[in-house]
Amino acid sequence: MTPATPPPDRVEDRDAQRRARLRLVAPAFATAVVQVVGSRAMSVALQVDVSPFPPHLPLLLAGPAALLVRRRHPHVAQVVAGLALLVWAALLGVTGPVWLAVAVAAVSAVAGSPSGRGGLRRRVTAYAVFAATWALAWLVAPAAWSVVAGSLAWLLVVVAVGEGVRARRAAAADRRRQAEQEALAREQERRRRASDERLAVARELHDVIGHSLSMITVQSGVALELMDARPEVAREALTAIRAASRDALVEVHGVLASLRGEDDDQRQPRAPAPTVADLDALLARPRAAGLQVSASVEGDLGDLPVAVDLAAARIVQEALTNVARHAGGSPARVLLRRAEGRLVVVVDDDGPAVAHPSPTGGSGLPGMRERARALGGGLDAGPRPGGGWRVEGVLRL
Repeated sequence: MTPATPPPDRVEDRDAQRRARLRLVAPAFATAVVQVVGSRAMSVALQVDVSPFPPHLPLLLAGPAALLVRRRHPHVAQVVAGLALLVWAALLGVTGPVWLAVAVAAVSAVAGSPSGRGGLRRRVTAYAVFAATWALAWLVAPAAWSVVAGSLAWLLVVVAVGEGVRARRAAAADRRRQAEQEALAREQERRRRASDERLAVARELHDVIGHSLSMITVQSGVALELMDARPEVAREALTAIRAASRDALVEVHGVLASLRGEDDDQRQPRAPAPTVADLDALLARPRAAGLQVSASVEGDLGDLPVAVDLAAARIVQEALTNVARHAGGSPARVLLRRAEGRLVVVVDDDGPAVAHPSPTGGSGLPGMRERARALGGGLDAGPRPGGGWRVEGVLRL
């Protein structure tokens, strides 16, 4: 049987673990090599008696071995490396490359310190241990003051390297956090846009289906009532039903194409979107359903923004749909007024001054309000003081 291939996430985790182990072990191994080879070479050059050499290896390897725990226990690594240095200096009277493990442990303790007070305490402790090791080493293996003063330069180098690595890691962590925050913001924006698109599609479907079915319901009632007495009027009603259903199907297909995410050519609506610039065409379907609608326009509606034009047309359609269903066939009046950077849409009827529920379960008025608010405006609906019902929407241009 062929062995199962591990999931990609497990393979990535294993690779990350290998890289982490390598970053932990490689410095310790390199430090051990430098200390062993360098100390042997230094002893030969200075004619320091280290015979036999192998018994001294544990002192040279203790510091590098302590580096393996420098991430979890940085100060323990410092102390172990420092003790190995002091014992080496006490036995031989010299230091040399054995300083390397002490320096690496100090740099690791400083570079790995977190931000805040806890990180500050860790850095202060690391510097204190390093300075104490330096001072004790020169007390155990006395040297000329010039050599001691020169070694201060190496002390400053260790401090500079530790702080530099710490600053670099902190900057990298800040960049990662910023990248994560930007990615989160992008994801939230993507979800918000997807939600807005779903709401927009829902509003379009509600307006198309609600308006068309309401007109079809009214016309079918007329056809059934007058089929025997006035067949010519029933025929006109059935013709209007066919036209309304055909137009509704075309608009629904266009909305569904945009919902499926088809390309630009396929996503274009297969019928022109309703527009208030051509009021006669917009009011043709309600009038064909027997609704008496008069219209008046104040201002130029020829260059309206597309979003404003569509929202105004949908508000007119929804309001007239409610009039047809709930105002007892009373006359309606549509007023479009453009002035002072806004478009006002008013639909009045003379029916009973009672609330007009939505033909599709209560989403009509909320849908109109959402359209108006999305364009920085608002919408009010309620009984008129002199009787009847009024829908008034304000859309900002």
